[in-house]
Amino acid sequence: MGVIISYINLAISSLIPFIYTPNMLKMLGQEEYGLYSLSSSAVAYLSLLSFGFGSTIVRYMAKYRAEGNKEAEENIFGFFIALYCGLACLVLLGGIIISNNVGPIFHRGLTTIELSKMKILVIIMSFNSALSFPVSVFSSTVTAHEKYVYLKMVDMIATVGAPVANLIALYLGFGSVGMTLAATLIQFMLLPLNMGYCFKVLNLKPRFKILPAKLIKELVGFSAFVFIGSIVDMLFWATDKVILGMLASSAAVAIYNVGATFNHIVMNLSTSISSVLTPKITGMVVKNASKEQLTELFIRVGRLQFIIIAIIVSGFAVFGQSFISLWAGSDYADAYWVAILTMFPLCIPLIQNTGLSIVVSQNKHQFRSMVYLMIAIANVIFTYLAVPTYGIIGAATCSCIAYLFGQGIIMNIYYYKVTGINIPLFWKNILSMAVIPGGMLICGLVVNHFIVFNNWCSFLLGVIVYSIVYVLLMYAHCMNDYEKDLFRKPIHRAIDKIKNEGK
Repeated sequence: MGVIISYINLAISSLIPFIYTPNMLKMLGQEEYGLYSLSSSAVAYLSLLSFGFGSTIVRYMAKYRAEGNKEAEENIFGFFIALYCGLACLVLLGGIIISNNVGPIFHRGLTTIELSKMKILVIIMSFNSALSFPVSVFSSTVTAHEKYVYLKMVDMIATVGAPVANLIALYLGFGSVGMTLAATLIQFMLLPLNMGYCFKVLNLKPRFKILPAKLIKELVGFSAFVFIGSIVDMLFWATDKVILGMLASSAAVAIYNVGATFNHIVMNLSTSISSVLTPKITGMVVKNASKEQLTELFIRVGRLQFIIIAIIVSGFAVFGQSFISLWAGSDYADAYWVAILTMFPLCIPLIQNTGLSIVVSQNKHQFRSMVYLMIAIANVIFTYLAVPTYGIIGAATCSCIAYLFGQGIIMNIYYYKVTGINIPLFWKNILSMAVIPGGMLICGLVVNHFIVFNNWCSFLLGVIVYSIVYVLLMYAHCMNDYEKDLFRKPIHRAIDKIKNEGK
């Protein structure tokens, strides 16, 4: 049920920006949109002050819940509430420091007016980020209790509320500053909602006690390498835009951000399934699940993720250029190549992110974190060298190579040799399914030479035909009985309900 609501939420969060983003781009202009994106990327570094404790909250609360130890669970709950409130204060301090140093950092890529506005955006976004810290403790607690229906419904409210508030701010003429204030207002509303659910429904009472030194050491040891993983994510997803802002222009940041938007949609599609399995996987590991059981789960979830991701990625490769031209305008044409260069290699970790949940639950994520860190640092260095000559395409190419080498080749070897997951069997499953989207991609690119999708009607017709053919071919030739039942059972239940109501 949590996965279903996640996908409803994801559909809404994907469709709404596609409706209001063209208006936003027109009202803000390319430069101010780039400035807004750059400010968000700069402030995103403050999220590192969580020190990787987000996964720790879910892991340990799920662990104590599986063991039936409510006192230990409430001790952890109280500890992280106090800790995150303190970290939120550090976030505010960090935001002030960044705001005061915008000029020295970005003077080569931004104008004087842009620098002044960025200072304001950074301060507001820092306050928003600070609010997110206590909110994340309560949402992580809800996740550990596997109350996905409530959690996803709250996410859905935020998903709808944010763009509505943005549109109001834009039409009132407040620009990027108004959008930032609107996002902060939505964040402020989430805190009492999640607090009330944890206190009243889950009946958890935080115990503000000093934890045993041994447990604190264990928590820090577990979180340290998750923290490194957070640094890696930041180096990959925020640093490219920061470097473009330093060495290129706000317009380059805008184009790159549009291309990255499609990656985030694909990532959300993948994590909507795997995120709800983290407590389940933790429970399996605590109860000493066999390698065969973990492999079965890894393959089962990976196949589902591939079915969904493959239609998006192959479809974007065929229709992406036409879509960006119709949606954002010809000024953003290079965003297609940014998306392609980063989207295809990302498919590997995205269909294997159940593996991350497994290694985190097994407390074997240290190697992954260190490998990713080295790859990310190398990516930053080469991106810094490539941007002055090759611009946004150079930045995207560096990320592409880093994803393939680190998150693809090295981690597959690690999953196989250390975690014990049967990787050859996994890829045997995936490659047998990849024939359909691969063939359709080639045929679609050939068709593109003869048919130009230069209006929304022809574009939507092409997407609908492509999607129907994909679903029919995958259902007939690639899906197993479990996957087919995900389609058949809801339909059969709906038909039976209609028949019963007719009687």
